[in-house]
Amino acid sequence: MKSYIWTLPTRVFHWLFASFMLIVFLTDDDKLLKYHAAIGYAILVLLIFRLFWGYFGPKYSKFKDFSANKKSIKDFIKNIFNENQKYIGHNPLASLVMLGMFVFSLLAVFTGIIVYGAEEHKGILSFLNSSFFKSFDDIHEFFANFIIFLVVLHLIGIFIDKVLHAKHETVNSIFSGYKKFDTKEDISLSIFQKLVALLFFISLIIFTLYNLFFNSIFIN
Repeated sequence: MKSYIWTLPTRVFHWLFASFMLIVFLTDDDKLLKYHAAIGYAILVLLIFRLFWGYFGPKYSKFKDFSANKKSIKDFIKNIFNENQKYIGHNPLASLVMLGMFVFSLLAVFTGIIVYGAEEHKGILSFLNSSFFKSFDDIHEFFANFIIFLVVLHLIGIFIDKVLHAKHETVNSIFSGYKKFDTKEDISLSIFQKLVALLFFISLIIFTLYNLFFNSIFIN
């Protein structure tokens, strides 16, 4: 039977995060640096939302529902080809990758803001001394490359799940919100959660447009 697991804000976050990550990698060029920085800030807003959602969001979107402990990960890997493995939320390995993406994306954004200020003398940290923060360019690039590694792991996990656990419709669930499971469980949002999610996404749109098309203190 189908259970509604991933609510609309969770799914919107997922696809915006994936899209923005693709854009920042495609705009990693001096001529496109303004767009790279603007979308980097958009990712920061998304991460702030996800931090809130990780503590105050619905079940299975909360960090406490991520089974990323050592024992769970070990058991999951040991039985990864077992078709009977069932996780209505994130499986242990996916939980670990998601948390890794969150942490390293934050690190990439913060080091990116430092590099943008120190080397380009733009944005809120334009006062930084370029010689002192010279190494941050390499650090920023390391974090970005590690994110690519995590994305590859994520895609491999999707492929394995699609092959071995297709009946649960895990891949389709990030589009529809529904997964097939033995027991019926539908997740709903409170009025507070709906309002906060709406406020975050409206703020994201306004902030990103401001950075892209106006004389933004974060970009210029």
